[in-house]
Amino acid sequence: MAIESIGKKNYNEIIDSAAELTSGQAVQQRQAQKSRIKAILNGGVEGLTALLGNSMDAGDADLLPAPNLLQSGIDRLAQKISGVPQVRVDIANGNESERAKFQAEKLERIVTAYDDKQNLSHQLSQASRWIPGYGYCAWVITTKMDENGFVYPSAELRDPYDTYPGNYGPDQQPKEMAVIRRIPRYKLAQIYPEFAKEILATDDDDLDNVDYTPVPSQFLNYDSGSSNDWEDNVRAGVRVVEYYDLGGTYVVFPEKRLILDFIPNALSTVPFVFMKRVSFDQLKGQYDHVIGLMGMMAKINIMSAIAMEDAVFTETNISGEIESGQYRKGRFAVNYLSPGTQVSKPQNNMPYQLFQQIDRLERQLRLVGGYPVTDDAQSPNSFVTGAGLQELNGAMSLMINEYREIIKKGIQQMDSKRLEMDMVIAMSTDVTKKPIRGYLNGAAFSENYQPLKDIGGDTVTRRIYGVMAGFDEPQKIVTGLQLLQAGVIDTETLQDNIDGLENIQKVQERIRKGKAEGVLFDSILARSAQGDPAATMAAIAIYEQPNSITEVMKQFYTPEEPGMTPEQEALIAQQALGGQGLPPQAQPPTIAQAFGMG
Repeated sequence: MAIESIGKKNYNEIIDSAAELTSGQAVQQRQAQKSRIKAILNGGVEGLTALLGNSMDAGDADLLPAPNLLQSGIDRLAQKISGVPQVRVDIANGNESERAKFQAEKLERIVTAYDDKQNLSHQLSQASRWIPGYGYCAWVITTKMDENGFVYPSAELRDPYDTYPGNYGPDQQPKEMAVIRRIPRYKLAQIYPEFAKEILATDDDDLDNVDYTPVPSQFLNYDSGSSNDWEDNVRAGVRVVEYYDLGGTYVVFPEKRLILDFIPNALSTVPFVFMKRVSFDQLKGQYDHVIGLMGMMAKINIMSAIAMEDAVFTETNISGEIESGQYRKGRFAVNYLSPGTQVSKPQNNMPYQLFQQIDRLERQLRLVGGYPVTDDAQSPNSFVTGAGLQELNGAMSLMINEYREIIKKGIQQMDSKRLEMDMVIAMSTDVTKKPIRGYLNGAAFSENYQPLKDIGGDTVTRRIYGVMAGFDEPQKIVTGLQLLQAGVIDTETLQDNIDGLENIQKVQERIRKGKAEGVLFDSILARSAQGDPAATMAAIAIYEQPNSITEVMKQFYTPEEPGMTPEQEALIAQQALGGQGLPPQAQPPTIAQAFGMG
Protein backbone atom coordinates (compact mmCIF):
# COMPACT_ATOMS: atom_id res chain seq x y z
CA MET A 1 0.00 0.00 0.00
CA ALA A 2 2.63 2.57 1.00
CA ILE A 3 5.46 3.54 -1.31
CA GLU A 4 8.63 2.02 0.09
CA SER A 5 11.08 2.71 -2.72
CA ILE A 6 11.01 6.51 -2.53
CA GLY A 7 13.44 8.01 -0.07
CA LYS A 8 13.09 11.16 1.96
CA LYS A 9 14.26 14.37 0.31
CA ASN A 10 16.66 16.73 2.05
CA TYR A 11 16.14 20.48 2.31
CA ASN A 12 17.99 21.34 -0.90
CA GLU A 13 16.05 18.75 -2.91
CA ILE A 14 12.72 20.03 -1.58
CA ILE A 15 13.55 23.66 -2.35
CA ASP A 16 14.83 22.80 -5.81
CA SER A 17 11.67 20.83 -6.60
CA ALA A 18 9.36 23.52 -5.26
CA ALA A 19 11.31 26.27 -7.03
CA GLU A 20 10.96 24.42 -10.34
CA LEU A 21 7.18 24.33 -9.89
CA THR A 22 6.88 27.99 -8.89
CA SER A 23 9.24 29.64 -11.38
CA GLY A 24 9.43 30.09 -15.13
CA GLN A 25 7.78 32.48 -17.54
CA ALA A 26 4.68 30.36 -18.06
CA VAL A 27 4.10 30.02 -14.30
CA GLN A 28 4.58 33.75 -13.73
CA GLN A 29 2.17 34.61 -16.53
CA ARG A 30 -0.40 32.24 -15.11
CA GLN A 31 0.08 33.72 -11.64
CA ALA A 32 -0.37 37.26 -12.99
CA GLN A 33 -3.59 36.18 -14.69
CA LYS A 34 -4.78 34.52 -11.48
CA SER A 35 -4.11 37.77 -9.61
CA ARG A 36 -6.23 39.72 -12.07
CA ILE A 37 -9.05 37.17 -12.03
CA LYS A 38 -8.88 37.09 -8.24
CA ALA A 39 -9.31 40.86 -8.01
CA ILE A 40 -12.16 40.99 -10.54
CA LEU A 41 -14.14 38.10 -9.04
CA ASN A 42 -13.69 39.51 -5.53
CA GLY A 43 -15.15 42.76 -6.84
CA GLY A 44 -14.95 46.14 -5.14
CA VAL A 45 -12.21 48.70 -5.68
CA GLU A 46 -9.54 46.10 -6.49
CA GLY A 47 -11.75 44.53 -9.14
CA LEU A 48 -12.47 47.83 -10.87
CA THR A 49 -8.81 48.77 -10.68
CA ALA A 50 -7.91 45.47 -12.36
CA LEU A 51 -10.39 46.24 -15.14
CA LEU A 52 -9.71 49.94 -15.65
CA GLY A 53 -6.05 50.22 -14.72
CA ASN A 54 -4.15 51.98 -11.99
CA SER A 55 -4.65 55.42 -13.51
CA MET A 56 -8.08 55.79 -11.95
CA ASP A 57 -8.73 57.28 -8.54
CA ALA A 58 -8.98 54.31 -6.18
CA GLY A 59 -11.03 56.35 -3.72
CA ASP A 60 -13.82 56.78 -6.26
CA ALA A 61 -13.60 53.31 -7.80
CA ASP A 62 -16.42 51.84 -5.75
CA LEU A 63 -18.73 54.63 -6.91
CA LEU A 64 -18.25 54.00 -10.60
CA PRO A 65 -21.21 52.54 -12.59
CA ALA A 66 -19.43 49.40 -13.75
CA PRO A 67 -21.39 46.14 -13.18
CA ASN A 68 -19.33 43.04 -12.43
CA LEU A 69 -20.98 40.42 -14.61
CA LEU A 70 -18.15 37.95 -14.05
CA GLN A 71 -18.73 37.95 -10.31
CA SER A 72 -22.44 37.25 -10.66
CA GLY A 73 -21.81 34.77 -13.49
CA ILE A 74 -19.44 32.61 -11.46
CA ASP A 75 -21.83 32.64 -8.49
CA ARG A 76 -24.71 31.42 -10.68
CA LEU A 77 -22.54 28.72 -12.19
CA ALA A 78 -21.25 27.59 -8.79
CA GLN A 79 -24.79 27.27 -7.48
CA LYS A 80 -25.55 24.81 -10.28
CA ILE A 81 -22.48 22.58 -9.84
CA SER A 82 -21.72 22.76 -6.11
CA GLY A 83 -24.07 20.00 -4.94
CA VAL A 84 -22.47 16.93 -3.38
CA PRO A 85 -23.02 13.94 -5.69
CA GLN A 86 -24.54 10.88 -4.06
CA VAL A 87 -22.23 8.00 -3.23
CA ARG A 88 -22.85 4.50 -4.64
CA VAL A 89 -20.88 1.30 -4.16
CA ASP A 90 -21.57 -1.27 -6.86
CA ILE A 91 -21.59 -4.99 -6.13
CA ALA A 92 -18.92 -6.71 -8.19
CA ASN A 93 -19.58 -9.62 -10.54
CA GLY A 94 -23.34 -9.48 -10.10
CA ASN A 95 -23.14 -10.81 -6.54
CA GLU A 96 -26.65 -10.21 -5.24
CA SER A 97 -26.25 -11.96 -1.90
CA GLU A 98 -27.55 -10.24 1.20
CA ARG A 99 -24.02 -10.10 2.61
CA ALA A 100 -22.72 -8.31 -0.52
CA LYS A 101 -25.58 -5.80 -0.41
CA PHE A 102 -24.98 -5.15 3.28
CA GLN A 103 -21.25 -4.64 2.64
CA ALA A 104 -21.93 -2.15 -0.18
CA GLU A 105 -24.47 -0.20 1.87
CA LYS A 106 -22.09 -0.11 4.83
CA LEU A 107 -19.32 1.29 2.63
CA GLU A 108 -21.70 3.98 1.35
CA ARG A 109 -22.44 5.04 4.91
CA ILE A 110 -18.73 5.14 5.78
CA VAL A 111 -17.94 7.44 2.85
CA THR A 112 -20.97 9.60 3.65
CA ALA A 113 -19.63 9.99 7.19
CA TYR A 114 -16.28 11.13 5.73
CA ASP A 115 -18.14 13.81 3.75
CA ASP A 116 -19.95 15.06 6.83
CA LYS A 117 -16.83 15.15 9.00
CA GLN A 118 -14.85 17.29 6.55
CA ASN A 119 -17.88 19.41 5.59
CA LEU A 120 -17.55 18.50 1.93
CA SER A 121 -20.64 20.49 0.92
CA HIS A 122 -19.02 23.73 2.08
CA GLN A 123 -15.72 22.87 0.43
CA LEU A 124 -17.48 22.11 -2.85
CA SER A 125 -19.23 25.48 -2.75
CA GLN A 126 -15.79 27.08 -2.67
CA ALA A 127 -14.23 24.68 -5.18
CA SER A 128 -17.11 25.30 -7.61
CA ARG A 129 -15.96 28.91 -7.84
CA TRP A 130 -12.26 28.15 -8.02
CA ILE A 131 -12.38 25.55 -10.79
CA PRO A 132 -14.09 27.89 -13.32
CA GLY A 133 -12.29 30.97 -11.95
CA TYR A 134 -8.70 29.71 -11.70
CA GLY A 135 -9.04 26.61 -13.86
CA TYR A 136 -8.25 24.08 -11.11
CA CYS A 137 -8.18 23.31 -7.41
CA ALA A 138 -6.60 20.67 -5.18
CA TRP A 139 -7.38 18.68 -2.03
CA VAL A 140 -4.71 17.33 0.28
CA ILE A 141 -5.38 13.90 1.79
CA THR A 142 -4.68 13.98 5.52
CA THR A 143 -6.09 12.80 8.86
CA LYS A 144 -8.13 14.51 11.54
CA MET A 145 -8.98 13.60 15.10
CA ASP A 146 -12.52 14.10 16.39
CA GLU A 147 -13.55 15.25 19.85
CA ASN A 148 -13.51 11.65 21.13
CA GLY A 149 -9.95 10.93 20.02
CA PHE A 150 -10.81 8.83 16.95
CA VAL A 151 -8.69 9.48 13.85
CA TYR A 152 -10.43 9.66 10.48
CA PRO A 153 -9.20 10.34 6.94
CA SER A 154 -9.94 13.78 5.57
CA ALA A 155 -9.38 15.95 2.52
CA GLU A 156 -8.40 19.61 2.95
CA LEU A 157 -9.01 22.13 0.19
CA ARG A 158 -6.07 24.30 -0.82
CA ASP A 159 -6.31 27.77 -2.36
CA PRO A 160 -5.41 27.50 -6.08
CA TYR A 161 -3.90 30.96 -5.94
CA ASP A 162 -1.12 29.52 -3.77
CA THR A 163 -1.00 26.08 -5.41
CA TYR A 164 1.49 25.11 -8.12
CA PRO A 165 0.89 21.70 -9.73
CA GLY A 166 3.59 19.79 -11.56
CA ASN A 167 3.56 18.66 -15.15
CA TYR A 168 0.78 16.36 -16.14
CA GLY A 169 1.10 12.72 -16.97
CA PRO A 170 -0.93 10.70 -19.47
CA ASP A 171 -3.86 10.76 -17.04
CA GLN A 172 -3.76 14.58 -16.85
CA GLN A 173 -2.92 14.35 -13.16
CA PRO A 174 0.19 15.99 -11.64
CA LYS A 175 2.67 13.79 -9.79
CA GLU A 176 3.89 16.57 -7.49
CA MET A 177 2.54 19.82 -6.10
CA ALA A 178 3.79 22.82 -4.13
CA VAL A 179 1.68 25.12 -1.96
CA ILE A 180 3.06 28.43 -0.68
CA ARG A 181 1.06 29.38 2.39
CA ARG A 182 1.30 32.51 4.47
CA ILE A 183 1.18 32.01 8.23
CA PRO A 184 1.82 34.53 11.03
CA ARG A 185 5.18 33.92 12.65
CA TYR A 186 3.73 33.45 16.14
CA LYS A 187 1.15 31.00 14.84
CA LEU A 188 3.79 28.99 13.01
CA ALA A 189 5.74 28.75 16.26
CA GLN A 190 2.61 27.44 17.99
CA ILE A 191 2.08 24.78 15.33
CA TYR A 192 5.71 23.61 15.51
CA PRO A 193 6.81 24.32 19.11
CA GLU A 194 9.98 22.26 18.68
CA PHE A 195 11.18 24.92 16.20
CA ALA A 196 9.73 27.90 18.02
CA LYS A 197 13.13 29.37 18.91
CA GLU A 198 14.34 29.31 15.30
CA ILE A 199 11.02 30.55 13.90
CA LEU A 200 10.78 33.53 16.24
CA ALA A 201 14.47 34.48 15.92
CA THR A 202 15.16 37.49 13.71
CA ASP A 203 18.92 36.97 13.39
CA ASP A 204 20.05 34.13 11.13
CA ASP A 205 23.76 34.99 10.89
CA ASP A 206 24.60 31.55 12.16
CA LEU A 207 23.17 30.12 8.95
CA ASP A 208 25.21 32.19 6.56
CA ASN A 209 28.14 29.81 6.44
CA VAL A 210 26.04 26.68 6.02
CA ASP A 211 25.99 25.01 2.60
CA TYR A 212 22.30 25.48 1.82
CA THR A 213 20.57 26.28 -1.41
CA PRO A 214 19.92 30.04 -1.52
CA VAL A 215 16.32 30.95 -0.72
CA PRO A 216 14.48 31.65 -4.00
CA SER A 217 12.82 35.05 -4.21
CA GLN A 218 9.32 33.57 -4.38
CA PHE A 219 9.86 32.02 -0.95
CA LEU A 220 10.81 35.23 0.82
CA ASN A 221 8.43 36.83 3.27
CA TYR A 222 5.29 38.48 2.10
CA ASP A 223 5.00 42.20 2.43
CA SER A 224 2.00 43.49 4.32
CA GLY A 225 -0.92 43.73 2.01
CA SER A 226 -4.12 42.05 1.02
CA SER A 227 -4.38 38.39 1.85
CA ASN A 228 -4.33 35.56 -0.61
CA ASP A 229 -4.85 32.87 2.01
CA TRP A 230 -8.36 31.45 2.04
CA GLU A 231 -8.19 29.71 5.39
CA ASP A 232 -6.48 32.22 7.66
CA ASN A 233 -7.20 35.49 5.86
CA VAL A 234 -4.28 37.21 7.55
CA ARG A 235 -2.60 40.37 6.29
CA ALA A 236 0.98 39.55 7.02
CA GLY A 237 3.05 36.50 7.73
CA VAL A 238 5.91 34.32 6.66
CA ARG A 239 5.92 31.95 3.75
CA VAL A 240 5.76 28.24 4.41
CA VAL A 241 6.21 25.79 1.53
CA GLU A 242 4.25 22.56 1.41
CA TYR A 243 5.61 20.07 -1.08
CA TYR A 244 3.78 16.86 -2.04
CA ASP A 245 5.00 13.95 -4.10
CA LEU A 246 4.76 10.19 -4.13
CA GLY A 247 7.22 9.99 -1.23
CA GLY A 248 5.24 12.11 1.20
CA THR A 249 4.39 15.57 2.45
CA TYR A 250 7.04 18.13 3.39
CA VAL A 251 6.57 21.39 5.29
CA VAL A 252 9.50 23.76 4.84
CA PHE A 253 10.28 27.17 6.32
CA PRO A 254 12.65 28.70 3.73
CA GLU A 255 13.49 31.80 5.75
CA LYS A 256 15.33 29.64 8.32
CA ARG A 257 16.05 26.75 5.95
CA LEU A 258 14.11 24.33 8.14
CA ILE A 259 12.15 21.17 7.37
CA LEU A 260 9.36 21.62 9.89
CA ASP A 261 7.56 18.37 9.14
CA PHE A 262 7.65 15.28 6.98
CA ILE A 263 4.78 12.83 6.64
CA PRO A 264 5.61 9.66 4.66
CA ASN A 265 3.04 8.85 2.03
CA ALA A 266 1.00 5.85 3.13
CA LEU A 267 -1.02 5.66 -0.08
CA SER A 268 -0.40 3.89 -3.33
CA THR A 269 -0.77 7.22 -5.18
CA VAL A 270 0.11 10.85 -4.51
CA PRO A 271 -1.45 12.26 -1.33
CA PHE A 272 -3.61 14.84 -3.07
CA VAL A 273 -6.50 15.14 -5.50
CA PHE A 274 -6.31 17.55 -8.42
CA MET A 275 -9.41 18.79 -10.26
CA LYS A 276 -8.72 20.55 -13.55
CA ARG A 277 -11.03 22.41 -15.88
CA VAL A 278 -10.95 21.09 -19.43
CA SER A 279 -9.08 23.54 -21.67
CA PHE A 280 -7.02 23.33 -24.83
CA ASP A 281 -3.52 22.73 -23.50
CA GLN A 282 -3.07 25.13 -20.55
CA LEU A 283 -4.55 25.77 -17.14
CA LYS A 284 -7.13 28.39 -18.00
CA GLY A 285 -10.10 29.74 -16.12
CA GLN A 286 -13.43 30.12 -17.85
CA TYR A 287 -13.28 33.91 -17.80
CA ASP A 288 -9.62 34.47 -18.65
CA HIS A 289 -10.44 35.42 -22.24
CA VAL A 290 -13.33 37.78 -21.49
CA ILE A 291 -11.49 40.21 -19.20
CA GLY A 292 -10.96 42.57 -22.15
CA LEU A 293 -14.69 42.60 -22.91
CA MET A 294 -15.45 43.21 -19.25
CA GLY A 295 -12.97 46.11 -19.11
CA MET A 296 -14.43 47.70 -22.23
CA MET A 297 -17.95 47.36 -20.83
CA ALA A 298 -16.84 49.08 -17.62
CA LYS A 299 -15.28 51.96 -19.56
CA ILE A 300 -18.32 52.48 -21.79
CA ASN A 301 -20.64 52.38 -18.78
CA ILE A 302 -18.59 55.11 -17.17
CA MET A 303 -18.53 57.13 -20.41
CA SER A 304 -22.30 56.85 -20.77
CA ALA A 305 -22.79 58.05 -17.19
CA ILE A 306 -20.56 61.05 -17.85
CA ALA A 307 -22.40 61.80 -21.11
CA MET A 308 -25.76 61.59 -19.31
CA GLU A 309 -24.57 63.99 -16.62
CA ASP A 310 -23.28 66.41 -19.24
CA ALA A 311 -26.60 66.26 -21.08
CA VAL A 312 -28.56 67.14 -17.94
CA PHE A 313 -26.18 69.73 -16.52
CA THR A 314 -25.13 71.66 -19.62
CA GLU A 315 -23.25 74.94 -19.47
CA THR A 316 -24.96 78.32 -19.87
CA ASN A 317 -23.65 80.75 -22.48
CA ILE A 318 -24.33 84.50 -22.12
CA SER A 319 -23.76 87.16 -24.84
CA GLY A 320 -24.05 90.56 -23.27
CA GLU A 321 -24.08 91.89 -19.72
CA ILE A 322 -25.72 90.72 -16.48
CA GLU A 323 -26.93 93.69 -14.43
CA SER A 324 -27.48 91.57 -11.33
CA GLY A 325 -23.88 90.32 -11.32
CA GLN A 326 -23.14 86.58 -11.47
CA TYR A 327 -25.63 84.45 -13.40
CA ARG A 328 -27.82 82.50 -11.00
CA LYS A 329 -29.32 79.04 -11.54
CA GLY A 330 -32.15 77.27 -9.74
CA ARG A 331 -35.95 77.28 -9.41
CA PHE A 332 -36.26 80.69 -7.74
CA ALA A 333 -33.23 82.41 -9.27
CA VAL A 334 -33.77 85.85 -10.86
CA ASN A 335 -31.32 87.45 -13.25
CA TYR A 336 -31.45 91.02 -14.64
CA LEU A 337 -29.93 91.28 -18.11
CA SER A 338 -28.98 94.32 -20.15
CA PRO A 339 -30.95 94.99 -23.36
CA GLY A 340 -29.66 92.82 -26.16
CA THR A 341 -28.17 90.18 -23.88
CA GLN A 342 -28.71 86.62 -25.10
CA VAL A 343 -28.68 83.47 -22.96
CA SER A 344 -28.39 80.05 -24.55
CA LYS A 345 -27.78 76.40 -23.50
CA PRO A 346 -26.17 74.24 -26.16
CA GLN A 347 -27.77 70.94 -27.09
CA ASN A 348 -25.85 67.96 -25.73
CA ASN A 349 -27.49 64.82 -27.00
CA MET A 350 -26.20 61.48 -25.72
CA PRO A 351 -24.76 59.32 -28.44
CA TYR A 352 -27.06 56.34 -28.81
CA GLN A 353 -24.13 54.30 -30.09
CA LEU A 354 -22.90 54.02 -26.51
CA PHE A 355 -25.93 51.98 -25.46
CA GLN A 356 -25.77 49.86 -28.60
CA GLN A 357 -22.13 49.11 -27.89
CA ILE A 358 -22.90 48.15 -24.27
CA ASP A 359 -25.58 45.70 -25.42
CA ARG A 360 -23.26 44.27 -28.06
CA LEU A 361 -20.43 43.78 -25.57
CA GLU A 362 -22.74 42.20 -23.01
CA ARG A 363 -24.06 39.69 -25.56
CA GLN A 364 -20.49 38.82 -26.55
CA LEU A 365 -19.40 38.48 -22.94
CA ARG A 366 -22.31 36.21 -22.05
CA LEU A 367 -21.85 34.12 -25.18
CA VAL A 368 -18.10 33.64 -24.79
CA GLY A 369 -18.23 33.29 -21.01
CA GLY A 370 -21.15 30.84 -21.05
CA TYR A 371 -23.33 33.01 -18.88
CA PRO A 372 -26.84 33.38 -20.40
CA VAL A 373 -29.18 36.14 -19.31
CA THR A 374 -31.73 33.53 -18.32
CA ASP A 375 -29.57 32.89 -15.26
CA ASP A 376 -30.49 36.40 -14.11
CA ALA A 377 -34.18 35.83 -14.73
CA GLN A 378 -34.07 38.07 -17.80
CA SER A 379 -35.66 37.52 -21.17
CA PRO A 380 -32.99 37.70 -23.88
CA ASN A 381 -33.93 40.03 -26.74
CA SER A 382 -31.97 37.99 -29.26
CA PHE A 383 -33.66 34.73 -28.31
CA VAL A 384 -37.34 35.47 -28.39
CA THR A 385 -38.48 32.04 -29.52
CA GLY A 386 -38.85 28.90 -27.45
CA ALA A 387 -36.38 27.11 -29.69
CA GLY A 388 -33.82 29.87 -29.15
CA LEU A 389 -34.20 29.73 -25.39
CA GLN A 390 -33.94 25.96 -25.48
CA GLU A 391 -30.72 26.17 -27.50
CA LEU A 392 -29.24 28.75 -25.13
CA ASN A 393 -30.08 26.77 -22.01
CA GLY A 394 -28.96 23.57 -23.71
CA ALA A 395 -25.46 24.98 -24.20
CA MET A 396 -25.41 25.98 -20.52
CA SER A 397 -26.49 22.47 -19.54
CA LEU A 398 -23.61 20.92 -21.50
CA MET A 399 -21.14 23.16 -19.70
CA ILE A 400 -22.67 22.32 -16.32
CA ASN A 401 -22.52 18.60 -17.08
CA GLU A 402 -18.85 18.92 -17.99
CA TYR A 403 -18.03 20.60 -14.68
CA ARG A 404 -20.05 18.01 -12.78
CA GLU A 405 -18.12 15.25 -14.48
CA ILE A 406 -14.83 16.87 -13.38
CA ILE A 407 -16.04 17.19 -9.79
CA LYS A 408 -17.55 13.70 -9.76
CA LYS A 409 -14.35 12.03 -10.97
CA GLY A 410 -12.30 14.05 -8.50
CA ILE A 411 -14.48 13.06 -5.54
CA GLN A 412 -14.29 9.41 -6.59
CA GLN A 413 -10.50 9.69 -6.37
CA MET A 414 -10.92 11.37 -2.99
CA ASP A 415 -13.13 8.49 -1.81
CA SER A 416 -10.58 5.91 -2.87
CA LYS A 417 -7.73 7.67 -1.09
CA ARG A 418 -9.74 8.30 2.07
CA LEU A 419 -10.79 4.66 2.28
CA GLU A 420 -7.21 3.53 1.74
CA MET A 421 -6.02 6.00 4.38
CA ASP A 422 -8.59 4.66 6.85
CA MET A 423 -7.17 1.16 6.50
CA VAL A 424 -3.66 2.52 7.01
CA ILE A 425 -4.83 4.23 10.20
CA ALA A 426 -6.38 0.98 11.42
CA MET A 427 -3.19 -0.99 10.77
CA SER A 428 -1.02 1.56 12.57
CA THR A 429 -3.19 1.91 15.68
CA ASP A 430 -4.87 -0.36 18.20
CA VAL A 431 -8.33 1.03 17.39
CA THR A 432 -10.29 -1.58 15.46
CA LYS A 433 -13.76 -0.04 15.72
CA LYS A 434 -14.90 3.56 15.18
CA PRO A 435 -18.28 5.30 15.31
CA ILE A 436 -19.88 7.03 12.35
CA ARG A 437 -23.08 8.92 11.87
CA GLY A 438 -24.71 10.79 9.07
CA TYR A 439 -27.62 10.98 6.68
CA LEU A 440 -27.98 8.83 3.57
CA ASN A 441 -30.86 8.10 1.20
CA GLY A 442 -33.34 10.01 3.30
CA ALA A 443 -32.51 8.26 6.58
CA ALA A 444 -30.19 9.04 9.47
CA PHE A 445 -27.69 6.41 10.63
CA SER A 446 -25.47 5.97 13.65
CA GLU A 447 -23.31 2.87 14.00
CA ASN A 448 -19.80 1.48 14.42
CA TYR A 449 -17.55 0.14 11.70
CA GLN A 450 -14.32 -1.79 11.46
CA PRO A 451 -12.06 -0.36 8.72
CA LEU A 452 -10.10 -3.53 7.99
CA LYS A 453 -13.24 -5.66 7.88
CA ASP A 454 -15.87 -3.33 6.40
CA ILE A 455 -13.62 -1.69 3.80
CA GLY A 456 -11.65 -4.81 3.09
CA GLY A 457 -9.57 -3.36 0.28
CA ASP A 458 -12.64 -2.20 -1.67
CA THR A 459 -11.91 1.48 -2.26
CA VAL A 460 -13.92 2.05 -5.45
CA THR A 461 -17.02 4.22 -5.32
CA ARG A 462 -19.31 5.78 -7.88
CA ARG A 463 -20.67 9.29 -7.52
CA ILE A 464 -23.93 10.29 -9.20
CA TYR A 465 -25.98 13.44 -9.43
CA GLY A 466 -29.73 13.35 -9.07
CA VAL A 467 -31.91 13.53 -12.18
CA MET A 468 -32.79 17.11 -11.29
CA ALA A 469 -29.47 18.31 -9.89
CA GLY A 470 -28.94 22.03 -10.39
CA PHE A 471 -32.66 22.81 -10.74
CA ASP A 472 -34.30 25.28 -8.41
CA GLU A 473 -37.11 23.93 -6.26
CA PRO A 474 -40.05 24.97 -8.52
CA GLN A 475 -38.24 23.43 -11.51
CA LYS A 476 -37.60 20.24 -9.54
CA ILE A 477 -41.24 19.86 -8.61
CA VAL A 478 -42.63 20.57 -12.09
CA THR A 479 -40.02 18.45 -13.90
CA GLY A 480 -40.25 15.69 -11.30
CA LEU A 481 -44.02 15.43 -11.60
CA GLN A 482 -43.71 15.26 -15.38
CA LEU A 483 -41.12 12.48 -15.17
CA LEU A 484 -43.24 10.65 -12.59
CA GLN A 485 -46.33 10.86 -14.79
CA ALA A 486 -44.35 9.62 -17.78
CA GLY A 487 -43.11 6.64 -15.79
CA VAL A 488 -39.44 7.65 -16.06
CA ILE A 489 -38.92 7.85 -12.27
CA ASP A 490 -40.72 6.54 -9.20
CA THR A 491 -42.06 8.47 -6.22
CA GLU A 492 -39.06 7.73 -4.03
CA THR A 493 -36.63 9.08 -6.65
CA LEU A 494 -38.68 12.26 -6.86
CA GLN A 495 -38.56 12.60 -3.09
CA ASP A 496 -34.80 12.04 -3.02
CA ASN A 497 -34.33 15.00 -5.37
CA ILE A 498 -36.47 17.49 -3.45
CA ASP A 499 -34.60 19.50 -0.85
CA GLY A 500 -36.04 19.65 2.63
CA LEU A 501 -37.48 16.14 2.70
CA GLU A 502 -35.81 14.22 5.49
CA ASN A 503 -36.06 10.53 6.30
CA ILE A 504 -37.64 9.40 3.05
CA GLN A 505 -38.37 5.97 4.50
CA LYS A 506 -40.61 7.42 7.19
CA VAL A 507 -42.26 9.66 4.60
CA GLN A 508 -42.99 6.59 2.47
CA GLU A 509 -44.39 4.77 5.50
CA ARG A 510 -46.68 7.68 6.32
CA ILE A 511 -47.87 7.86 2.71
CA ARG A 512 -48.65 4.14 2.63
CA LYS A 513 -50.41 4.39 5.99
CA GLY A 514 -52.45 7.34 4.77
CA LYS A 515 -53.52 5.48 1.62
CA ALA A 516 -54.50 2.38 3.62
CA GLU A 517 -56.46 4.44 6.14
CA GLY A 518 -58.23 6.19 3.28
CA VAL A 519 -59.34 2.89 1.73
CA LEU A 520 -60.48 1.48 5.08
CA PHE A 521 -62.35 4.65 6.02
CA ASP A 522 -64.17 4.65 2.66
CA SER A 523 -65.20 1.06 3.39
CA ILE A 524 -66.56 2.08 6.80
CA LEU A 525 -68.60 4.89 5.24
CA ALA A 526 -70.00 2.53 2.61
CA ARG A 527 -71.05 -0.03 5.23
CA SER A 528 -72.56 2.76 7.34
CA ALA A 529 -74.62 3.88 4.35
CA GLN A 530 -75.90 0.29 4.04
CA GLY A 531 -77.22 0.44 7.59
CA ASP A 532 -74.37 -1.21 9.56
CA PRO A 533 -74.65 0.33 13.06
CA ALA A 534 -71.10 -0.67 14.00
CA ALA A 535 -69.74 1.15 10.94
CA THR A 536 -71.81 4.23 11.80
CA MET A 537 -70.44 4.28 15.36
CA ALA A 538 -66.89 3.87 14.04
CA ALA A 539 -67.37 6.78 11.59
CA ILE A 540 -68.73 8.96 14.41
CA ALA A 541 -65.75 8.04 16.65
CA ILE A 542 -63.28 8.98 13.87
CA TYR A 543 -65.13 12.26 13.28
CA GLU A 544 -65.00 13.19 16.98
CA GLN A 545 -61.40 12.04 17.49
CA PRO A 546 -59.50 12.20 14.18
CA ASN A 547 -56.16 11.40 15.85
CA SER A 548 -57.53 8.06 17.02
CA ILE A 549 -58.39 6.79 13.54
CA THR A 550 -55.84 3.96 13.75
CA GLU A 551 -57.20 2.61 17.05
CA VAL A 552 -60.84 2.88 15.90
CA MET A 553 -60.10 1.00 12.68
CA LYS A 554 -58.23 -1.71 14.56
CA GLN A 555 -61.23 -2.29 16.80
CA PHE A 556 -63.70 -2.19 13.90
CA TYR A 557 -61.81 -4.59 11.66
CA THR A 558 -60.66 -6.99 14.38
CA PRO A 559 -62.92 -10.09 14.09
CA GLU A 560 -64.67 -11.13 17.23
CA GLU A 561 -64.38 -14.66 18.51
CA PRO A 562 -67.33 -16.55 17.01
CA GLY A 563 -69.83 -17.94 19.51
CA MET A 564 -71.04 -21.58 19.46
CA THR A 565 -74.26 -22.51 17.74
CA PRO A 566 -76.98 -24.31 19.71
CA GLU A 567 -76.17 -27.54 17.84
CA GLN A 568 -72.47 -27.26 18.90
CA GLU A 569 -73.45 -26.62 22.51
CA ALA A 570 -75.79 -29.69 22.43
CA LEU A 571 -73.04 -31.83 20.89
CA ILE A 572 -70.55 -30.87 23.58
CA ALA A 573 -73.12 -31.64 26.27
CA GLN A 574 -73.97 -35.04 24.79
CA GLN A 575 -70.26 -35.89 24.39
CA ALA A 576 -69.78 -35.10 28.03
CA LEU A 577 -72.48 -37.73 28.81
CA GLY A 578 -70.84 -40.26 26.50
CA GLY A 579 -73.40 -40.16 23.72
CA GLN A 580 -73.10 -39.79 19.95
CA GLY A 581 -76.45 -38.14 19.31
CA LEU A 582 -75.66 -36.06 16.25
CA PRO A 583 -75.30 -37.39 12.75
CA PRO A 584 -71.89 -37.28 11.11
CA GLN A 585 -72.85 -34.31 8.93
CA ALA A 586 -73.58 -32.27 12.05
CA GLN A 587 -70.17 -32.89 13.62
CA PRO A 588 -68.12 -29.68 14.14
CA PRO A 589 -65.46 -29.11 11.45
CA THR A 590 -61.83 -29.81 12.15
CA ILE A 591 -59.23 -26.99 12.00
CA ALA A 592 -58.09 -28.21 8.60
CA GLN A 593 -61.67 -28.18 7.29
CA ALA A 594 -62.29 -24.72 8.72
CA PHE A 595 -59.38 -23.30 6.74
CA GLY A 596 -60.25 -25.25 3.59
CA MET A 597 -57.35 -27.68 3.86
CA GLY A 598 -59.33 -30.90 4.39
